[in-house]
Amino acid sequence: MKTVLSRFRTPAGTLTLALTINTFLSILKIGWGHSIHSAGMIADGYHALLDSVSDLICLVGVSMANRPPDENHPYGHGKFEPLAQVAVSVFLFLTGYEVLSHSWESFRGGQVVLFTLPSLLVMLVSMGLQLFLVRFERRVGETTGNSLVKADALHIRSDLFASVAVVAGLLASHWGYPRVDPVVGFLIAVLIAHAGYELLREGTQVLSDKRLMDPEDIIRIASSVEGVMECHSVRSRGSDSQIYMDLNIHVDDSLTVAEAHAISHEVEEAIRRHHPAVAEVIVHIEPFREEHLHGKSVRATH
Repeated sequence: MKTVLSRFRTPAGTLTLALTINTFLSILKIGWGHSIHSAGMIADGYHALLDSVSDLICLVGVSMANRPPDENHPYGHGKFEPLAQVAVSVFLFLTGYEVLSHSWESFRGGQVVLFTLPSLLVMLVSMGLQLFLVRFERRVGETTGNSLVKADALHIRSDLFASVAVVAGLLASHWGYPRVDPVVGFLIAVLIAHAGYELLREGTQVLSDKRLMDPEDIIRIASSVEGVMECHSVRSRGSDSQIYMDLNIHVDDSLTVAEAHAISHEVEEAIRRHHPAVAEVIVHIEPFREEHLHGKSVRATH
């Protein structure tokens, strides 16, 4: 089993596994949900179908993001990942609307849900596969740092909660409360919309170059390097798995260019040791002057 799963421990492999499982669950839930007239199960099935589309978009995003830098994209293609997240969020909002509409029609029509033992087994199988996916994607996301795999794990977790709600709706209908089932559909629509919002928020933060590193932490690391008199103007951007940053350091104005350059390399290495996700550090070198001290910047003592 471990040997088989090892093939899926890459971002692309994990998303392919998720695509396969979600496609299976969507067909199973939508088909069975229509047969027993369960708005909750049908809604959950369409949720799983959208998960399949989401996984497909994420796979394309991962494939594009892994392309090496070229003449037209000197910084690489990493932003295809957050672009894929934004695209998935749009699909989630649309699906949430469709689920809400279907649940409302079911609520108004008062359709009776036909509860059977196989329908309960369908949902239990679904929950087992979803729990497995959440745990597997979390491990791969932590190992690789891939933002799309981490986002998909959060998404699948919301699916798991939705499946629990469907089971509750089925049992409530069986016990004489048929209106609970479309209400479950409403709740699933809210979960879908929330998942869409989270993906949209995360994707736009990367696209808008939100700061990722604490400047004071970077100043402390840089200032610990021998020869650095001051550090300031720390900036960072990118994603959790690929961070780009630049900063200014002041060195003794009596140093040669080669000596100052060597210090800048030591600063880069020190930052990468503390933060392995940093892909590139640009260090600007300036001659040190007492009158050039910047506010909260730290002057190193050696």
